[in-house]
Amino acid sequence: MKKTIRENINPPYSLHDMNVIEFEVKEKNIKMKTQSGIVQALPPYEQVDGYVEFQKVEWDFSYVYLLNTTKNEGDFIGKKMFLKDFINNYKTFGFSIMDECYGYNQTKYSGYITTNRTVCECIIEIYHKGDMIFVAEK
Repeated sequence: MKKTIRENINPPYSLHDMNVIEFEVKEKNIKMKTQSGIVQALPPYEQVDGYVEFQKVEWDFSYVYLLNTTKNEGDFIGKKMFLKDFINNYKTFGFSIMDECYGYNQTKYSGYITTNRTVCECIIEIYHKGDMIFVAEK
């Protein structure tokens, strides 16, 4: 029997509890800005000013899910849209990241979004064939 281990992805920074406030789009690249930067994932765990860039985003496979809040389980009502449509239609929002997931050519964030005085659960899937870059402004 052959066992192959897929090692965990350990990014150098975390966006847990960060509040995303803006996406800047330049062709197939996205700059995702937070209200208070990014946090180092290793000691001394400093919070630094910064943002995340995604290169070569595949717009046809990148989505946003907006779900009404239902405690921890039960039925829900939601809306699925292309990430590009979300960026174009939601100019003012605050997306508080609770979980980060990294996979093959995909980054997924889940948390809660506030927009138009409404709070709901949110999942943002960014499918990118290029790099994900943490930019720390020190």
